[in-house]
Amino acid sequence: MSKKLFLIFKFINLMKNWKKLTVISLIGLFLIALPVFVLAGNKDDLIIVGADEIIDGNFIRAGKTIDIKGAVNGDVIVAGSSITISGPVAGSVIAAGSSIRITGPVAGSVRVAGSLVDIDSEVEKNVWAAGSIVNLGANSTVGWDVYSAGANVELRGSIGGNVWAGTANLIITETVGKDVTASVDRDGQIILYPEARVAGNLTYKANSEDQLILQEGSIVSGEILKKAIPIPEKFDFNKIFSGLSLFIKLTVLFSLLVVGLVLIAMVPKILIQVKDEMVKRPGPSIGWGFIYLVVVPVVMVILMVTIIGIPLALIIMPFYLIGLYLAKVCASFAIGILTLDNLAKDKKYKGSLIWPLVVGIIIFAIVTSLPFVGWIAKIVLVLWALGAGIHVKKEILREYK
Repeated sequence: MSKKLFLIFKFINLMKNWKKLTVISLIGLFLIALPVFVLAGNKDDLIIVGADEIIDGNFIRAGKTIDIKGAVNGDVIVAGSSITISGPVAGSVIAAGSSIRITGPVAGSVRVAGSLVDIDSEVEKNVWAAGSIVNLGANSTVGWDVYSAGANVELRGSIGGNVWAGTANLIITETVGKDVTASVDRDGQIILYPEARVAGNLTYKANSEDQLILQEGSIVSGEILKKAIPIPEKFDFNKIFSGLSLFIKLTVLFSLLVVGLVLIAMVPKILIQVKDEMVKRPGPSIGWGFIYLVVVPVVMVILMVTIIGIPLALIIMPFYLIGLYLAKVCASFAIGILTLDNLAKDKKYKGSLIWPLVVGIIIFAIVTSLPFVGWIAKIVLVLWALGAGIHVKKEILREYK
């Protein structure tokens, strides 16, 4: 079987395992969404938080070099080429960059993606790490679980929970409090050093048993289970398209998130105006959205028939499609705002606009995926936001004139 076919089936098998799928989703989200913070925030070549500084609240920045030596009493969300966090973090760390090094204690979870990921500190909750090289140093401790994906994964600190790893080579030198589940390449290795202790089971997927190396002194308290790397003898198109369909849906959701973050960064007031118009005049908004949906294609067809109108039709077409896409983003944002408004104590959400966007996209995806009624809900929501957007645009043009 060709290498391409093998990769296809390996991808399908990956889709079956939600833990690994979560890691893949995380990587995609980092690579797509975090660069938007470069647009949304102040981008500097060098960002330094001094050792005597204290950041009260979340620290969200993007830059070429980021060095956080002081304490952060909140979450750290950063993107850059070189990222170093040596100060204590009271919340969680989310980072994407070429080189990421964390030596300060983290009270929450660490979610990072980069070429070189080095964590050598205490992490009270989970670690999600993806990179070419992922290293948990000898001084590191993880309170809960570790999810890792990379060419080489080295776990040299103690881990209180489970370990899931997809890698070419995996090294474990210290204690793992629960189970280890790993998948390595056909030429890769899983090495347990003499001091390694696995309190639960060790389940690994490899080409042969020789790929698991238990050095003298290492202990696995539970069972050691080997699973072969599957090589299907024939295509199962249902599985192929099921996996690809899920991947495409995730990509669509990430794309909506990216566009939404750009809109929040550039035109937040317009987003809120569209939401307000949707709530204020739902009926007329849906009506205007329907007119836009039907009339514009008819106008384009008429222009195409006249021959001389073809250039104008070709200009209108991309704007028409962009409008339909932006309507999904606006609808998701409005749903998120309305949801968080209802959950707030004073019935008025006052936080960052990013969270309504995230919540709205999730609700939009769930509702539009419902059988029988999902497609109807999608059409209504898009028309609703589309019509409201048209009205807001007219008001903006009127003020401009």
